[in-house]
Formats: sequence, structure tokens, C-alpha cells
Amino acid sequence: MSTWTFDAVTPRRALRRGLSLWCVLALSGCVGVESGASDDALQQVSLFKGEVVVAGPRGYCVDGAQLRRGSFGAFVPIASCESLSGQAGIGVEPVLMTVSVLPRQDSRAMPDAAEIAASMAEDKPLEMIDGDGVSIVHFATGGERALPGGDPRYWRAGMIVNGHLLGLAVYAPKDSPLAGGQGKRLISDLAEGLRNRSPQMRAVTSSRGETAAGRRGMAGWLPGGLFPNPG
Repeated sequence: MSTWTFDAVTPRRALRRGLSLWCVLALSGCVGVESGASDDALQQVSLFKGEVVVAGPRGYCVDGAQLRRGSFGAFVPIASCESLSGQAGIGVEPVLMTVSVLPRQDSRAMPDAAEIAASMAEDKPLEMIDGDGVSIVHFATGGERALPGGDPRYWRAGMIVNGHLLGLAVYAPKDSPLAGGQGKRLISDLAEGLRNRSPQMRAVTSSRGETAAGRRGMAGWLPGGLFPNPG
């Protein structure tokens, strides 16, 4: 069974410290918003009247105690069900995943991998992937800022679900296989689960076939929105 073993910090404290930090960094206005649930380990959470449904890959649960949502959007942390519940279950590698969701904007353009990488200018990209409905970037630096005792390498992804812009991230302990190549599979599984669980809604296109965000490009919202530079 996998456990959190970052430095001398207890598993639960290490998890909470990482979540608290990225609650502040992931979405402006996160601090002070009431949590969306009281249970520590949730199988899934429904956001924006069911337009986006977030769940972790097998063996991972939503941390309801740290879930945040409001008019600004939502921040959903995910970790192993065992570490959140304190009960034996499916043994998985320790990791912190986050999903940030912005309010719906129909016909919103999905960021490509280069735009995600540019929004994290201080972190060096190792690999950039533009896949089917999701863009993924593997970074060489910066992961340790998000997770105490974490590996500098981490993964980010961007996708659109029912007009909502989603930012995904995977942070793993130092030298974990999930900080390397296996993290690509995990963040891909997370993205696939988001797409499969969320309902398919027909997008509404403006008369000009574009939105304000589409006209001004990604630079208007990436750096200060879903993919902030933690600096």
C-alpha cells in the first residue's frame, strides 16, 4: 500500500500543505470560499449544475474537505482514496492531482500545449503534446513549489468540457514514476474520465462564430487564470 512519505511530515499534513498552497495559486479568490463538501474522500463531484463532473482515476478520490467553488470557478484536489479516508483500499502511487474549472463560455477555444508552456514561463517544458481534445505539457521544473517534498517534474493539461475551460495538473513525490513517463498516462486518464462522466451538451455559437476570448486569444486569460505562474 502506498503512503505519503515527504520529508518528516506526516502523510496527511503533507497532503494538506500541498492543497492549501495550490488552492491559493490555482484560482484567484479561492481563499474564503466555503468548501463544497464535508467528506474527505468523494468518488466524484458535480460542478456548474452538472455540466462538469470530476472524478479521479481508479484508486483516487476527490478531497471534499479542500474542494472550493464559487463564482470565480472551482478547484478540485484529488489524491489516493486511502490517504484521504484513512482506510485500506486500492493501493496506488501517492500523487496530488488538481482540476481547476472556469465558468462556462460557449465556443471557447482550447489552449494548445505551446500556450500552456508559455503561461508557465519560469518552468522549463520537457515535452508538449497536442492530443485529441486535450493538450498536455511535461515540465522539468516547478513541481516542488506545489507539493512539499515533491519532484521538480510535473504535468499540466488543458481541455474544454461543455464550454468550461479546465486546467489539470499532476504532482508526485521526488523520483516517483508519476513525475516521469507514467504521469502522462495518469493525466490522460484523468482527462478521459472528465470527458466521459460529464454530459454532452451542444455548444452555442455567437452570430460571428466566435467569442471575445476567441478573438483576443489565450494571452488574455492563461497567465492569471487557469495556469498561473506561481513564481
